[in-house]
Amino acid sequence: MKNILFALLFFFQLNTYSQERSLHNYYWNEYDSYEVIIGAKNCYVRENPSINAKLIDSLQIGKPIKVIKSTDNELEIKGLKVSWVEVEYQTSLGTIAKGFLWKGFVAVGFHKEGNYTYLTTIDKVEKKLESENYEVDNFSITVKLLDEKNVIIGQKTTKKAIGDSRYFENKTIGSLGLKELKNIYRISFSGEACGIPSFYYYFGWNGKEFIELPEKYEVGDAGVFYHSENFIFPKEVGGKPDFIIKTIEEAVNDDETGEKNTYVFDVTKHTETYKWDGQKAVFVSKSKPKKFKRKEN
Repeated sequence: MKNILFALLFFFQLNTYSQERSLHNYYWNEYDSYEVIIGAKNCYVRENPSINAKLIDSLQIGKPIKVIKSTDNELEIKGLKVSWVEVEYQTSLGTIAKGFLWKGFVAVGFHKEGNYTYLTTIDKVEKKLESENYEVDNFSITVKLLDEKNVIIGQKTTKKAIGDSRYFENKTIGSLGLKELKNIYRISFSGEACGIPSFYYYFGWNGKEFIELPEKYEVGDAGVFYHSENFIFPKEVGGKPDFIIKTIEEAVNDDETGEKNTYVFDVTKHTETYKWDGQKAVFVSKSKPKKFKRKEN
């Protein structure tokens, strides 16, 4: 059944990648006008949306700005090809200025908690060969933590093939009972169509550095298949001290019952257990799969 699930997932991704798309622009959740912050240490604002245009200002990481609109002009840096955006911001003199900025310098998302700012950037995109005829974009994604002066006090880069899972969200969820951690920063890239997965990445902050924790994903197509993963942390119901438990459930449609909009799924469910020692999460064991049928409307 697992082979069937991943074959279906492969088909949906392959079909999506074969279509024309506006490259990497949609990983930033754009609206008509929206508030963002600068994600690069330093970047330049120009008079027009071009690298050859007059330089009118420089902005540093953590600076709040407003994106007024995206332009049709695109620029590729380190494999990341996105548009220039028109921005508005407050200068050091308290006046309001406007100009154009390459969107890659803008954080994909950010979350403020007290005097600290958690943010995420996409820094680089490389091609990754998944099979003989199937190539995907491999994204270098960095999470950063800024103090009240917008100084970077911690950062962690990871490489992920997030595909067409373009809707970004981020939040902090506390330590959830994991010793030595002050907070957990969770980011996700979600799909807005059937067959496009949602990925969830967890980064524990211990006051000195980010520690990459186990990740999870979910994907499905109504009435055809689904794959879901969930974590149980020590402080949650069913949790155990110093352990992270992942529950994994996969299902493929077996046969229609004959009833309208009713299906029978072949379901496989198991758990994975990770031991947390205060510095890292280590895989310990995998339970024996339980198989059963489920009727859903």
